[in-house]
Amino acid sequence: MIPLSPQGPSPSASRYGTVFLVTAIALTAFGVLMIYSASSIMALTSEATNHNPLYYAVRQLAFAVVGAVLAAVAWRGDYHLWAQAALPVVWGLTALGLVAVIATSAGQDAYGATRWIAIGPFSFQPSEFAKVTLLLAAANLLQRFFEECSLGLRDFLVRAALLVGIPLVLVLAQPDKGTVMVVGVTIVAMLALAGAPWRVVAALAAAGALGFVLLSLRDEYSRQRIVTMLDPWADPYGAGYQLIQGYYAFGSGGLFGVGVGMSRQKYSYLPMAHNDFIFAVIGEELGLVGTVALLLSFLLLLWLGLRIAQDAPDLSGRLIAAGGPTMLAVQLLLNVSGVLGIFPLSGKPIPFVSYGGSSIMSTLLIVGLVLSVSRTSAATRDDRAAWGGHRPHDGVPPSSRLRVIPGGARAVRGEGRASSDAYGTGSARLDPNVPDRLRGRGAGRGGRG
Repeated sequence: MIPLSPQGPSPSASRYGTVFLVTAIALTAFGVLMIYSASSIMALTSEATNHNPLYYAVRQLAFAVVGAVLAAVAWRGDYHLWAQAALPVVWGLTALGLVAVIATSAGQDAYGATRWIAIGPFSFQPSEFAKVTLLLAAANLLQRFFEECSLGLRDFLVRAALLVGIPLVLVLAQPDKGTVMVVGVTIVAMLALAGAPWRVVAALAAAGALGFVLLSLRDEYSRQRIVTMLDPWADPYGAGYQLIQGYYAFGSGGLFGVGVGMSRQKYSYLPMAHNDFIFAVIGEELGLVGTVALLLSFLLLLWLGLRIAQDAPDLSGRLIAAGGPTMLAVQLLLNVSGVLGIFPLSGKPIPFVSYGGSSIMSTLLIVGLVLSVSRTSAATRDDRAAWGGHRPHDGVPPSSRLRVIPGGARAVRGEGRASSDAYGTGSARLDPNVPDRLRGRGAGRGGRG
């Protein structure tokens, strides 16, 4: 589990948040630039865009501005509000949108799936916002089960089935296996960070992998993607055309690329160059150096999220700060592995970079939530500094405050099952009740067994 400092957040907590914000802004700006480069020729030759080469770049910038406003709202509001008090409303709106896609005529068919709701000239993808809702719901449940111990195993499983399982089933029914995979991997990672036994984590990961294989083999559309990944040249002008053109783009780029705006594949050779396959355009124009730099940028976001998580005042904050960047990194890898032909294509865009209004808005929402954790951590640090190292509402002397170490389940304040020497060293081991509670024996403090 992510450790929590006994003195509260370190002075560097706000600096990590600042670097996280700057990195997100840089990735968003880079995305607008690459969308313009990848889509300009297609937009220039299309009547639907009024022959405006800036059409897609301007729309992406407008969506990014809306996403920035949403991120600012999430940032300035305490993340406890979104993960607790407002969660029922957020969850209800998400479920309503997912049901509307499936059950009404509002869903807009695209590429074998029904994932969009079209309202006049605008359309949005509820499953993209469902990722944010599920991040908050998982953080809430894991906080209540592992740290507060206010839920017994049965209540935890029932609530997990309702709050997490139902939205995932609705997303899967579209079908959108890519989003389900991104969310599933993220939740498994959050379970590991919360302190769940590794046997439970490994079992869930194995069950998820098996379920994905079975679902992929069930329908012809998914089976075709697997066949195309294995041998795109079996149908070079049909199913394998897009993947092969992506290979040509990477081959043309070499080490340093042909230069921004100089791609040849975007001249109607590479379908969806500004969306699903924008990574291939980056590889052609910026070369291996550019693609590696993009991957390192997401690795930096993930590292910063983990550092912010270390300073969060509670488990839900740690899981939001770590789970959000994990979700973005998993989606990046899903897209990149599909474009490189080492995993079936999923249709998931690269966060920040690929064209898509719903994608950029949900991505910036996640950024706002992580920054909210960083801001709350800094405020908690200031409060503790003013009150001699502990928050005024703790009512616990500093000598009895404990620190969760890797393998721990929750921060303990002079209570629970800490070892007798913990009060002298400021550390506590994993509450022995946690593995038992996951096996259904005992509920811990506040639980019902």
